[in-house]
Amino acid sequence: MNKYINSFEIENEKFYYFDIRRVISENSELSKLPIVLKILLELNLRNAKDEFEFNEIVKVFKSREAKDIYFYPSRVILQDYTGIPILIDLASIRDSLQKSNKDVLKVNPKIMVDLVIDHSLDFDNSDELTEELNKEKYEFIKWAQKSFSNLRVVPPGSGICHQVNLEYLSTIIHLDIIDNKNFIYPETIIGTDSNTNMINSLGVLGWSVNELEIKSSILGMPIKFKLPKVVGVNIHGKLKEGITSSDLVLTLTSILKEHDIKGKLVEFYGEGLKHLTLEDRSTISNMAPEYNAISSFFAIDNKTIEYFNKTRASEDYSQLLKEYLQRQELFYSDEVLDFDEVIDLDLEKLIPSIAGPNNVQNSVSIDELKEQQINKSGSYLKDLDIVIASITSCTTTSNPYLILHAALVAKKAYEFGLHTKEYIKKSFSPGSMAIKRFLVELDLMKYLEHLGFYIVGYSCQNLGSLEDKFEFDIKDNKLDVCSITSGSKNFEKRVNTLVKYNYLSSPSLVVIYSIIGTTKFDLFDNVISTIDDKDIYLKDLWPSSKEVGEYMSKLDYTLYKEIYKDIYKGNEFWQKLEVEATSTYNWNKESIQIQALSFYEELNLDDIEILDAGVLTLLEDNISSSLIAPMGQISLYSQAAKYLEKRGVKSFEYNSFESRKANAHIQLRAAFDNPKVKNKMVSKEGGYTIDYETSEIVSIFEKAEKFKKLDKPLLIFAGENFGIGEKREWAVKSIKLLGVKAIIAKSFDEEYRKSLIYYGVLPLEFLEDDIDSLKLKGDENISILADKIKVEGKVKAYINRGFDEVVVRLKIRIDTQEEVEYYKKGGVLPFLLNS
Repeated sequence: MNKYINSFEIENEKFYYFDIRRVISENSELSKLPIVLKILLELNLRNAKDEFEFNEIVKVFKSREAKDIYFYPSRVILQDYTGIPILIDLASIRDSLQKSNKDVLKVNPKIMVDLVIDHSLDFDNSDELTEELNKEKYEFIKWAQKSFSNLRVVPPGSGICHQVNLEYLSTIIHLDIIDNKNFIYPETIIGTDSNTNMINSLGVLGWSVNELEIKSSILGMPIKFKLPKVVGVNIHGKLKEGITSSDLVLTLTSILKEHDIKGKLVEFYGEGLKHLTLEDRSTISNMAPEYNAISSFFAIDNKTIEYFNKTRASEDYSQLLKEYLQRQELFYSDEVLDFDEVIDLDLEKLIPSIAGPNNVQNSVSIDELKEQQINKSGSYLKDLDIVIASITSCTTTSNPYLILHAALVAKKAYEFGLHTKEYIKKSFSPGSMAIKRFLVELDLMKYLEHLGFYIVGYSCQNLGSLEDKFEFDIKDNKLDVCSITSGSKNFEKRVNTLVKYNYLSSPSLVVIYSIIGTTKFDLFDNVISTIDDKDIYLKDLWPSSKEVGEYMSKLDYTLYKEIYKDIYKGNEFWQKLEVEATSTYNWNKESIQIQALSFYEELNLDDIEILDAGVLTLLEDNISSSLIAPMGQISLYSQAAKYLEKRGVKSFEYNSFESRKANAHIQLRAAFDNPKVKNKMVSKEGGYTIDYETSEIVSIFEKAEKFKKLDKPLLIFAGENFGIGEKREWAVKSIKLLGVKAIIAKSFDEEYRKSLIYYGVLPLEFLEDDIDSLKLKGDENISILADKIKVEGKVKAYINRGFDEVVVRLKIRIDTQEEVEYYKKGGVLPFLLNS
């Protein structure tokens, strides 16, 4: 396949690349591939092991059938929220290898990993986010930085990871030195956060995956998936006066939700692209998960190159970019490509949009809002009053046009003498440090601050407690109050739970509504305020495109170079942190921030032999990942609460399971700790089961611990669709750590089934029976035997009830030979490290 290696020279330097244009010239059916598929074609062919695999890949892309292909990321982008648990697991695996006298340095990233420390800001407990209280977390990261290869760490205070990725880290094409030659190819990225999709606006293919896929990729394993369909979105016209990219993205999300986009790629094209800035495109790309697309992709064009030059100040490099992309036919052109489906979007037909309540896919009309009813009042508040107004999210707050627009609204409000309502909690958390610099240098920051929108940090913030008098007013009078933010998809999860209605809008409308104070308002016709006998309407506060454009023309983009020149240096606190470069981590057993549990188990199985297992729980249909691994508030008297209490943590400091993801002991105790869980073994709802030796109702965690001490395996029985819902690694890892050897269900969510195998837990399906037909009570002893592990094989389960025994045939849900090999070795990570 060396015949497809080509080269070119720039500035007397030679660059080699895998020439897909040569492949396309030999296979005319590939000539009209969407650009996003050409990127996938290039990386699959470049990584083909032999000529047979090469030819099979070409066949798949020619036929466009949904057959297996691979995604080979060149880089991983992580923030500390999910990145620290991943590094903890890698450190834990090193511990396991050391105990087995094996080479711990086998556990090292094979590709570049960027960790940007940009913790999700807890706005109400900002004292807890001081450097001292984060010291353990930062020390662990510094250890990882010294001990793992290919790990770059951006210290705290540099901005949100996805914005840092867009403005600095991404290079669009990746350079490898192979045999002393410069080889280049398209940059491809994965991350655990849905905002990873932002990078698609830069013409870089990337998306969000689960933590296990991240770890597997870090250790050198590509992600396997079916060749997806590609939906082309044809952009026409340009936005009307007064319409912003926030309106565009909310409308687009609503439109695409009505189409069957799940598991597909979306590629934008058309003459309307020239009217969208790179920042507009990043706002659009970020929302791909909201309509279930894998990614929303913008091919690289001159606007991309202009943005790259502005933020990186590297015109020489952009020459290389353009040369390579045009040679590979990856640079945007007007050529009509062969999309599986086409959706037309006319920008001129868009109207102002607000999403909600509580769901970004649902748009709300101004007429709907003004027709709402106010039924209850308190001492300070009434129904439909806005109590939280926040300009936040790494997408909207890093778009200069949107923020300058909002700042000019604030300027006009200041000039009229308007103020925001005192009962509204206001905040501003830009995703990029450049935004503050722009606002200060253009003398606009003071107007936002005048209205109460002070910068509280550079991250996605949690909008928690209100003033006591307002919280009591809402509780005592059961008021239905509102929030309005410019956040992204999970905006409602970040808001105080006392707030019933949560709306998503542009930053400018956040400012406007904080002046109005209620959502029951006709935005276009009602008077916002009267000052000196002058009625002030929305049109009086809304800046024109010309006004915003004048300020945009004054932006000094050279500041990007200044902001990022010392990005890896960190502040004085970070620099003074001293850690030893050891191959394994010295865990602090008293820490409540950083804790690991060993889940890594190397096996060499030839058969299935689970003997004398007990039943942990008997579950109904549709047990979701959120029920198995809840991320909500840690409740009083729960096993996690008892763990924290023993370590001196007060109940008001428990916080959520999600906020304590870096402590594996807490995550294990979270398993099934949800009041919606119904175990048929007990009448009590939640994470409870029965200890048949004592006839006591105990927590699932307590029973699992008892069985571990007895060295007895556990089983879980369930109905249909076990493991449905979003991917949550702890929904599988906790099952492994509880000591569950197999789950027997009527059916599994497909992604969850695969994840079980990847962790070495056996998924089994009933052939004829179920929990009810077998009249299972949970006091049975069960053995599962099969003399061979094979694809979709069968096993026998021997169910013993005292003197009675029932034999049940079950189907092994190991569906491929690859999965057989993973299971035999104890999971995908042991397989990788021993292959």
